[in-house]
Amino acid sequence: MPPQAARPIEAIRVGEKGRIAVPSRYRKLHNLSKGSEVLLVQLGETLMVVPSDVTLDHLCERIQDALAGRGISSGQALKNLARVRRRRFKRLYGKG
Repeated sequence: MPPQAARPIEAIRVGEKGRIAVPSRYRKLHNLSKGSEVLLVQLGETLMVVPSDVTLDHLCERIQDALAGRGISSGQALKNLARVRRRRFKRLYGKG
């Protein structure tokens, strides 16, 4: 991720035909232009829009391989993600 993020979280609206518009400050920050590919990443109940990157693709493959090497499917990992996230949050910030 570039060093200076515009904002950590921002709300946008889904438009006609399910389209979303990436605000210009993010397009500039992440060097996105017409035709740029972005990934929709589903993590539990969270949906992230991530600029496509060969490095990210390789990282995802490595994570899947590491999980498979331990006998854990991507589905199993995602199934436990919400629980692990809650436990981690509680450990870092106390009772929420």
